Amino acid sequence: MKVNPNFLKEVKKYGAFDISKCFNCGNCTAICPLSAQDASFPRKMIRYAQVGAEKEIESSLEPWLCYYCGECSDTCPRQAYPGEFMMTLRRYLIAKYDLTGISAFFYRFPWVQNLLTIGIFAVSLAFFLSYTGDFQELAAKIELAFPVYVTLAIAAYVFTFYRKTILEKAKKFVLSINFSNIKETLIHGLTQKNFAGCSDTDWTRWIAHLFVMSGYTLTLVISNLHLLEPLKVQYSVSEFRTFLVFYAASAIILGGFIMMFRRAAKKVQSSSFSHSSDWLFVIMLFLIGLSTLSAHISNIILGPEDKIVELLYKLNIAVEVAWIIVIVPFTKWIHIFFRPMAVYLRNLKKEEAEGKALAFSLPFIK
Repeated sequence: MKVNPNFLKEVKKYGAFDISKCFNCGNCTAICPLSAQDASFPRKMIRYAQVGAEKEIESSLEPWLCYYCGECSDTCPRQAYPGEFMMTLRRYLIAKYDLTGISAFFYRFPWVQNLLTIGIFAVSLAFFLSYTGDFQELAAKIELAFPVYVTLAIAAYVFTFYRKTILEKAKKFVLSINFSNIKETLIHGLTQKNFAGCSDTDWTRWIAHLFVMSGYTLTLVISNLHLLEPLKVQYSVSEFRTFLVFYAASAIILGGFIMMFRRAAKKVQSSSFSHSSDWLFVIMLFLIGLSTLSAHISNIILGPEDKIVELLYKLNIAVEVAWIIVIVPFTKWIHIFFRPMAVYLRNLKKEEAEGKALAFSLPFIK
Protein backbone atom coordinates (compact mmCIF):
# COMPACT_ATOMS: atom_id res chain seq x y z
CA MET A 1 0.00 0.00 0.00
CA LYS A 2 1.45 3.35 -1.06
CA VAL A 3 0.92 6.01 1.60
CA ASN A 4 0.94 9.79 1.59
CA PRO A 5 2.23 11.11 4.95
CA ASN A 6 0.68 14.51 4.26
CA PHE A 7 -2.75 13.14 3.36
CA LEU A 8 -4.53 13.98 6.62
CA LYS A 9 -3.20 17.52 6.48
CA GLU A 10 -4.46 17.80 2.90
CA VAL A 11 -7.96 16.50 3.74
CA LYS A 12 -8.31 18.95 6.64
CA LYS A 13 -8.44 21.76 4.07
CA TYR A 14 -11.87 20.52 3.02
CA GLY A 15 -13.69 20.58 6.36
CA ALA A 16 -13.80 21.14 10.11
CA PHE A 17 -12.78 18.04 12.03
CA ASP A 18 -9.96 16.60 14.13
CA ILE A 19 -9.83 12.94 13.26
CA SER A 20 -6.41 12.68 14.91
CA LYS A 21 -8.32 12.33 18.20
CA CYS A 22 -9.67 8.95 17.04
CA PHE A 23 -8.08 5.90 18.70
CA ASN A 24 -9.96 3.35 16.55
CA CYS A 25 -12.33 2.02 19.17
CA GLY A 26 -14.76 1.05 16.40
CA ASN A 27 -17.81 2.56 18.09
CA CYS A 28 -18.70 4.65 15.02
CA THR A 29 -18.93 1.64 12.70
CA ALA A 30 -20.70 -0.48 15.31
CA ILE A 31 -23.44 2.09 15.85
CA CYS A 32 -23.87 3.14 12.21
CA PRO A 33 -27.17 1.70 10.89
CA LEU A 34 -26.01 2.04 7.27
CA SER A 35 -22.63 0.33 7.66
CA ALA A 36 -22.57 -3.19 6.19
CA GLN A 37 -20.11 -5.99 5.62
CA ASP A 38 -19.51 -4.92 2.03
CA ALA A 39 -19.47 -1.21 2.93
CA SER A 40 -17.98 -0.71 6.37
CA PHE A 41 -17.63 2.88 7.56
CA PRO A 42 -16.61 5.27 8.96
CA ARG A 43 -13.83 3.49 10.90
CA LYS A 44 -12.13 2.05 7.79
CA MET A 45 -12.06 5.45 6.09
CA ILE A 46 -10.68 7.07 9.23
CA ARG A 47 -7.91 4.50 9.44
CA TYR A 48 -7.06 4.97 5.76
CA ALA A 49 -6.77 8.71 6.34
CA GLN A 50 -4.60 8.30 9.43
CA VAL A 51 -2.07 6.12 7.60
CA GLY A 52 -2.22 8.20 4.42
CA ALA A 53 -3.85 5.56 2.17
CA GLU A 54 -4.86 8.13 -0.42
CA LYS A 55 -5.51 5.72 -3.31
CA GLU A 56 -7.67 3.44 -1.17
CA ILE A 57 -9.90 6.35 -0.20
CA GLU A 58 -10.16 7.63 -3.77
CA SER A 59 -11.29 4.19 -4.94
CA SER A 60 -13.82 3.70 -2.11
CA LEU A 61 -17.59 3.88 -2.41
CA GLU A 62 -18.13 4.16 1.35
CA PRO A 63 -18.04 7.98 1.61
CA TRP A 64 -21.01 8.15 -0.78
CA LEU A 65 -22.97 5.44 1.04
CA CYS A 66 -22.82 7.49 4.27
CA TYR A 67 -25.84 9.76 4.76
CA TYR A 68 -24.55 11.57 7.85
CA CYS A 69 -27.16 10.18 10.25
CA GLY A 70 -25.05 11.65 13.06
CA GLU A 71 -25.15 8.74 15.54
CA CYS A 72 -21.42 8.16 15.11
CA SER A 73 -20.54 11.74 16.05
CA ASP A 74 -23.10 11.89 18.87
CA THR A 75 -21.61 8.81 20.56
CA CYS A 76 -17.91 9.23 19.74
CA PRO A 77 -16.03 9.03 23.08
CA ARG A 78 -13.21 11.18 21.69
CA GLN A 79 -15.38 13.83 19.97
CA ALA A 80 -13.55 13.16 16.72
CA TYR A 81 -16.75 13.84 14.72
CA PRO A 82 -16.56 10.89 12.29
CA GLY A 83 -19.75 12.02 10.55
CA GLU A 84 -18.21 15.35 9.59
CA PHE A 85 -15.06 13.52 8.55
CA MET A 86 -17.10 11.51 6.03
CA MET A 87 -18.66 14.74 4.77
CA THR A 88 -15.18 16.22 4.41
CA LEU A 89 -14.08 13.17 2.45
CA ARG A 90 -16.94 13.72 0.01
CA ARG A 91 -15.73 17.28 -0.60
CA TYR A 92 -12.19 16.00 -1.06
CA LEU A 93 -13.34 13.33 -3.52
CA ILE A 94 -15.39 15.80 -5.57
CA ALA A 95 -12.22 17.85 -5.90
CA LYS A 96 -10.25 14.76 -6.95
CA TYR A 97 -12.85 13.67 -9.51
CA ASP A 98 -12.96 17.15 -11.07
CA LEU A 99 -10.53 17.05 -14.01
CA THR A 100 -10.30 20.86 -14.13
CA GLY A 101 -9.09 21.30 -10.54
CA ILE A 102 -11.59 24.14 -10.08
CA SER A 103 -13.56 22.35 -7.34
CA ALA A 104 -10.39 21.93 -5.26
CA PHE A 105 -9.65 25.63 -5.66
CA PHE A 106 -13.19 26.64 -4.69
CA TYR A 107 -13.18 24.39 -1.62
CA ARG A 108 -9.88 25.82 -0.42
CA PHE A 109 -10.74 29.42 -1.27
CA PRO A 110 -14.54 29.56 -1.00
CA TRP A 111 -14.58 33.35 -1.08
CA VAL A 112 -13.46 33.15 -4.72
CA GLN A 113 -16.50 31.04 -5.63
CA ASN A 114 -18.76 33.43 -3.71
CA LEU A 115 -17.35 36.49 -5.49
CA LEU A 116 -17.49 34.80 -8.89
CA THR A 117 -21.14 33.86 -8.34
CA ILE A 118 -22.02 37.44 -7.39
CA GLY A 119 -19.94 38.82 -10.25
CA ILE A 120 -21.42 36.58 -12.94
CA PHE A 121 -24.92 37.32 -11.66
CA ALA A 122 -24.26 41.09 -11.73
CA VAL A 123 -22.67 41.07 -15.19
CA SER A 124 -25.44 38.84 -16.59
CA LEU A 125 -28.17 41.03 -15.13
CA ALA A 126 -26.51 44.22 -16.42
CA PHE A 127 -26.28 42.71 -19.90
CA PHE A 128 -29.87 41.50 -19.81
CA LEU A 129 -31.17 44.91 -18.68
CA SER A 130 -29.32 46.65 -21.52
CA TYR A 131 -30.31 44.07 -24.14
CA THR A 132 -32.54 45.62 -26.80
CA GLY A 133 -33.36 42.49 -28.80
CA ASP A 134 -35.97 39.81 -28.16
CA PHE A 135 -35.01 38.68 -24.65
CA GLN A 136 -37.40 35.72 -24.74
CA GLU A 137 -35.46 34.33 -27.70
CA LEU A 138 -32.15 34.99 -25.96
CA ALA A 139 -33.38 33.20 -22.83
CA ALA A 140 -34.40 30.23 -24.96
CA LYS A 141 -30.89 29.98 -26.42
CA ILE A 142 -29.33 30.23 -22.95
CA GLU A 143 -31.59 27.48 -21.62
CA LEU A 144 -30.73 25.26 -24.60
CA ALA A 145 -27.01 25.69 -23.87
CA PHE A 146 -27.38 24.68 -20.22
CA PRO A 147 -27.99 20.93 -20.80
CA VAL A 148 -24.93 20.61 -23.04
CA TYR A 149 -22.66 22.30 -20.53
CA VAL A 150 -24.03 20.34 -17.57
CA THR A 151 -23.98 16.99 -19.43
CA LEU A 152 -20.31 17.40 -20.30
CA ALA A 153 -19.46 18.22 -16.68
CA ILE A 154 -21.45 15.27 -15.31
CA ALA A 155 -19.99 12.85 -17.87
CA ALA A 156 -16.44 13.82 -16.87
CA TYR A 157 -17.21 13.37 -13.17
CA VAL A 158 -19.01 10.06 -13.63
CA PHE A 159 -16.28 8.55 -15.80
CA THR A 160 -13.57 9.59 -13.32
CA PHE A 161 -15.60 8.13 -10.45
CA TYR A 162 -16.06 4.87 -12.39
CA ARG A 163 -12.39 4.77 -13.40
CA LYS A 164 -11.12 5.15 -9.84
CA THR A 165 -13.60 2.79 -8.18
CA ILE A 166 -13.99 0.08 -10.84
CA LEU A 167 -11.80 0.40 -13.93
CA GLU A 168 -8.41 0.77 -12.23
CA LYS A 169 -9.08 -2.31 -10.12
CA ALA A 170 -10.85 -4.59 -12.59
CA LYS A 171 -8.66 -3.56 -15.58
CA LYS A 172 -11.73 -3.96 -17.78
CA PHE A 173 -15.12 -2.38 -18.34
CA VAL A 174 -17.73 -3.91 -16.07
CA LEU A 175 -21.42 -3.05 -16.37
CA SER A 176 -24.65 -4.15 -14.76
CA ILE A 177 -27.77 -4.39 -16.89
CA ASN A 178 -29.72 -6.01 -14.08
CA PHE A 179 -33.15 -4.37 -13.92
CA SER A 180 -33.33 -4.53 -10.11
CA ASN A 181 -29.98 -2.72 -9.81
CA ILE A 182 -31.03 -0.02 -12.25
CA LYS A 183 -34.38 0.39 -10.47
CA GLU A 184 -32.71 0.65 -7.05
CA THR A 185 -30.28 3.24 -8.42
CA LEU A 186 -33.12 5.39 -9.78
CA ILE A 187 -35.10 5.12 -6.53
CA HIS A 188 -32.07 6.19 -4.50
CA GLY A 189 -31.43 9.06 -6.89
CA LEU A 190 -34.97 10.39 -6.73
CA THR A 191 -35.76 9.79 -3.06
CA GLN A 192 -32.43 9.52 -1.16
CA LYS A 193 -34.16 6.61 0.60
CA ASN A 194 -31.14 5.73 2.77
CA PHE A 195 -32.06 8.66 5.03
CA ALA A 196 -34.81 6.36 6.31
CA GLY A 197 -32.13 3.83 7.31
CA CYS A 198 -30.86 6.01 10.14
CA SER A 199 -31.80 4.71 13.60
CA ASP A 200 -33.58 7.94 14.53
CA THR A 201 -34.75 9.00 11.10
CA ASP A 202 -34.58 12.76 10.68
CA TRP A 203 -37.76 13.10 8.65
CA THR A 204 -37.50 16.88 8.45
CA ARG A 205 -34.13 16.57 6.75
CA TRP A 206 -35.41 13.87 4.40
CA ILE A 207 -38.50 15.90 3.45
CA ALA A 208 -36.34 19.00 2.83
CA HIS A 209 -34.09 17.00 0.50
CA LEU A 210 -37.11 15.45 -1.24
CA PHE A 211 -38.66 18.89 -1.80
CA VAL A 212 -35.43 20.30 -3.20
CA MET A 213 -34.73 17.26 -5.40
CA SER A 214 -38.24 17.03 -6.84
CA GLY A 215 -38.60 20.78 -7.23
CA TYR A 216 -35.24 21.26 -8.89
CA THR A 217 -35.70 18.26 -11.20
CA LEU A 218 -39.04 19.68 -12.33
CA THR A 219 -37.43 23.10 -12.81
CA LEU A 220 -34.84 21.50 -15.08
CA VAL A 221 -37.61 19.89 -17.14
CA ILE A 222 -39.51 23.18 -17.44
CA SER A 223 -36.35 25.10 -18.34
CA ASN A 224 -34.74 22.60 -20.72
CA LEU A 225 -37.98 21.97 -22.61
CA HIS A 226 -38.61 25.72 -22.64
CA LEU A 227 -42.18 25.26 -21.49
CA LEU A 228 -42.57 28.88 -20.39
CA GLU A 229 -42.48 32.13 -22.36
CA PRO A 230 -43.51 34.70 -19.73
CA LEU A 231 -42.65 37.67 -21.98
CA LYS A 232 -44.91 36.46 -24.80
CA VAL A 233 -47.74 34.53 -23.16
CA GLN A 234 -49.95 35.34 -20.17
CA TYR A 235 -50.63 32.28 -18.05
CA SER A 236 -53.59 31.58 -15.81
CA VAL A 237 -53.83 29.99 -12.38
CA SER A 238 -55.78 27.04 -13.76
CA GLU A 239 -53.16 25.98 -16.34
CA PHE A 240 -51.19 22.76 -15.85
CA ARG A 241 -47.94 24.62 -16.51
CA THR A 242 -48.77 26.96 -13.65
CA PHE A 243 -49.25 23.98 -11.36
CA LEU A 244 -45.82 22.67 -12.39
CA VAL A 245 -44.17 26.03 -11.74
CA PHE A 246 -45.95 26.51 -8.40
CA TYR A 247 -44.91 23.08 -7.15
CA ALA A 248 -41.33 23.28 -8.43
CA ALA A 249 -40.66 26.78 -7.07
CA SER A 250 -42.53 26.27 -3.78
CA ALA A 251 -40.76 22.95 -3.14
CA ILE A 252 -37.35 24.57 -3.69
CA ILE A 253 -38.24 27.55 -1.49
CA LEU A 254 -39.61 25.42 1.35
CA GLY A 255 -36.83 22.82 1.18
CA GLY A 256 -34.17 25.52 0.89
CA PHE A 257 -35.59 27.47 3.82
CA ILE A 258 -35.61 24.36 6.03
CA MET A 259 -31.99 23.63 5.09
CA MET A 260 -30.87 27.21 5.82
CA PHE A 261 -32.74 27.30 9.14
CA ARG A 262 -31.19 24.03 10.29
CA ARG A 263 -27.69 25.12 9.30
CA ALA A 264 -28.14 28.36 11.22
CA ALA A 265 -29.62 26.62 14.30
CA LYS A 266 -26.94 23.85 14.40
CA LYS A 267 -29.11 21.67 16.64
CA VAL A 268 -28.38 18.36 14.90
CA GLN A 269 -25.06 16.79 13.94
CA SER A 270 -25.68 16.86 10.19
CA SER A 271 -26.08 20.65 10.33
CA SER A 272 -23.47 21.46 12.96
CA PHE A 273 -20.64 22.09 10.50
CA SER A 274 -21.30 24.04 7.31
CA HIS A 275 -18.75 24.77 4.63
CA SER A 276 -19.17 28.02 2.69
CA SER A 277 -20.10 25.97 -0.40
CA ASP A 278 -23.00 24.40 1.54
CA TRP A 279 -24.44 27.83 2.22
CA LEU A 280 -23.87 29.07 -1.32
CA PHE A 281 -25.60 25.99 -2.72
CA VAL A 282 -28.75 26.31 -0.66
CA ILE A 283 -28.98 30.12 -0.93
CA MET A 284 -28.72 30.02 -4.73
CA LEU A 285 -31.31 27.24 -4.88
CA PHE A 286 -33.64 29.33 -2.72
CA LEU A 287 -33.15 32.34 -5.03
CA ILE A 288 -33.91 30.21 -8.11
CA GLY A 289 -37.19 29.10 -6.55
CA LEU A 290 -38.09 32.60 -5.37
CA SER A 291 -37.30 34.33 -8.67
CA THR A 292 -39.11 31.65 -10.68
CA LEU A 293 -42.25 31.92 -8.56
CA SER A 294 -42.19 35.74 -8.52
CA ALA A 295 -41.82 35.98 -12.30
CA HIS A 296 -44.70 33.57 -12.90
CA ILE A 297 -47.09 35.16 -10.40
CA SER A 298 -46.37 38.62 -11.83
CA ASN A 299 -47.06 37.27 -15.32
CA ILE A 300 -50.45 35.93 -14.21
CA ILE A 301 -51.41 39.23 -12.56
CA LEU A 302 -49.81 41.84 -14.84
CA GLY A 303 -49.39 40.14 -18.21
CA PRO A 304 -46.34 39.47 -20.39
CA GLU A 305 -45.72 43.05 -21.52
CA ASP A 306 -45.39 44.57 -18.05
CA LYS A 307 -41.93 45.92 -17.12
CA ILE A 308 -42.05 44.27 -13.70
CA VAL A 309 -42.55 40.85 -15.33
CA GLU A 310 -39.59 41.52 -17.64
CA LEU A 311 -37.37 42.59 -14.74
CA LEU A 312 -38.25 39.57 -12.58
CA TYR A 313 -37.73 37.19 -15.50
CA LYS A 314 -34.31 38.70 -16.25
CA LEU A 315 -33.41 38.36 -12.57
CA ASN A 316 -34.42 34.71 -12.71
CA ILE A 317 -32.28 33.98 -15.79
CA ALA A 318 -29.31 35.87 -14.30
CA VAL A 319 -29.51 33.75 -11.13
CA GLU A 320 -29.67 30.59 -13.23
CA VAL A 321 -26.64 31.64 -15.31
CA ALA A 322 -24.51 32.13 -12.17
CA TRP A 323 -25.84 28.86 -10.74
CA ILE A 324 -25.08 26.82 -13.86
CA ILE A 325 -21.63 28.27 -14.56
CA VAL A 326 -20.14 28.42 -11.05
CA ILE A 327 -22.04 26.01 -8.81
CA VAL A 328 -23.44 23.09 -10.82
CA PRO A 329 -20.13 21.71 -12.20
CA PHE A 330 -18.24 22.26 -8.96
CA THR A 331 -18.62 21.45 -5.24
CA LYS A 332 -21.95 20.53 -3.60
CA TRP A 333 -24.40 19.95 -6.49
CA ILE A 334 -22.65 16.87 -7.89
CA HIS A 335 -23.64 14.91 -4.74
CA ILE A 336 -26.97 14.10 -6.34
CA PHE A 337 -25.22 11.90 -8.92
CA PHE A 338 -22.52 10.29 -6.81
CA ARG A 339 -24.86 8.90 -4.16
CA PRO A 340 -27.08 6.80 -6.47
CA MET A 341 -24.08 5.88 -8.61
CA ALA A 342 -22.34 4.49 -5.50
CA VAL A 343 -25.37 2.24 -4.96
CA TYR A 344 -25.16 1.06 -8.57
CA LEU A 345 -21.41 0.38 -8.33
CA ARG A 346 -21.75 -1.47 -5.02
CA ASN A 347 -24.27 -3.83 -6.61
CA LEU A 348 -22.07 -4.04 -9.70
CA LYS A 349 -19.17 -5.27 -7.57
CA LYS A 350 -21.40 -7.98 -6.13
CA GLU A 351 -22.48 -9.07 -9.61
CA GLU A 352 -18.88 -9.11 -10.80
CA ALA A 353 -17.85 -11.32 -7.87
CA GLU A 354 -20.68 -13.72 -8.78
CA GLY A 355 -19.77 -13.67 -12.47
CA LYS A 356 -23.08 -12.05 -13.44
CA ALA A 357 -21.82 -8.65 -14.61
CA LEU A 358 -21.24 -7.74 -18.22
CA ALA A 359 -17.47 -7.37 -18.69
CA PHE A 360 -15.26 -6.65 -21.69
CA SER A 361 -11.64 -5.65 -22.14
CA LEU A 362 -10.22 -2.96 -24.38
CA PRO A 363 -6.64 -2.88 -25.69
CA PHE A 364 -5.82 0.47 -24.06
CA ILE A 365 -6.78 -0.75 -20.56
CA LYS A 366 -3.89 -2.46 -18.80
